[in-house]
Amino acid sequence: MDTQLSQRLLLLLAHAATYCHNNRAAALPLLREASALLWRINPDQPPLRPMALEDFLSRPATEWLPEFVRGDYEGAFLAAGLPTVTCHEVAVEMDAKQIWDRIQSKVKDIRDRCRLKQHGDEQYRRFRQLLIEEPVITPMQVAPVFIPLSLQLDEFYEEIPAHLQIEGKIYRCPECRWPMHPLKQDVECISAWCREKQSLYYRDGKKLLNRVNGIALDGEPAAGKKMLMAPFWKFTLLPGLLELSLAREIAALGLAVTLWPEVDRADLRVRIGTQDVEIDAKVWSSPHQLAHHVNSTNRPASQWIVIPDYQSMHIPLLRELIISSISVYTQRDCIKELMRLANTF
Repeated sequence: MDTQLSQRLLLLLAHAATYCHNNRAAALPLLREASALLWRINPDQPPLRPMALEDFLSRPATEWLPEFVRGDYEGAFLAAGLPTVTCHEVAVEMDAKQIWDRIQSKVKDIRDRCRLKQHGDEQYRRFRQLLIEEPVITPMQVAPVFIPLSLQLDEFYEEIPAHLQIEGKIYRCPECRWPMHPLKQDVECISAWCREKQSLYYRDGKKLLNRVNGIALDGEPAAGKKMLMAPFWKFTLLPGLLELSLAREIAALGLAVTLWPEVDRADLRVRIGTQDVEIDAKVWSSPHQLAHHVNSTNRPASQWIVIPDYQSMHIPLLRELIISSISVYTQRDCIKELMRLANTF
């Protein structure tokens, strides 16, 4: 089965799982098409009925999807009838090209506006930090940043859906501050970055308690608030957490570091002697999808790609797949390499 058909199948499964819990009429045609593609993989077996395929969505993908189809994704698409972390990761990362193009088009427009302004570099920096640090907002919060750039709220933020609320309250991940799905027994952020930082909870009555330290997570009223759209959460907020973390560590080394220099030529620029190092931070679940994305995106040949430390096992594969002119590091090894370069001056 070729790559395009494999990706099509994964997207169908993820989108069907997303609809299963709140729009079964929309899920049904997706399940039928996914069943047909599965039958093409293994024509010796009769096609699965849509309801039978829905049952499979609650099993780990390793139990029923061939490895050449599922790639790096291993978990179930549904748990207790709700979309899982795996489901969300597949939906966003498999559709990355179209989503990325939409985001880049919007961000390019903002960059172009900022380049025409006297303090455009700073305005752009405020815009990026707002999306990273304020994923749940009231309209008044964004006004000082959006109005000078002639931006509309609904270009970036949307209504908070009912399935993310309990009695009118939302429960935000302490790490990324995006609303979590509070209706499950086990509640966790759908970002691996946040789960690695212990954003893991369980329901005890109406309370959410952290599975590591037992601390309760308080809800907050959702009324009058909007949440950052999922593509910006995935491709702006999450790498932004890594960008800000890197910037703090690099500054602590005594090195000059600039976030989003020249209105976003890179995520970070580090000055070492007379040399500039440009860094692009990436927080993806699938190394294969990340490599494909990096190789298909125009970027400076000398740029570094930096991924979270918990993905260190992906480094050998990424260095094999990504074009050799681009260096790939974990956050920890990036800091070590910058220290080594700094000591040569």
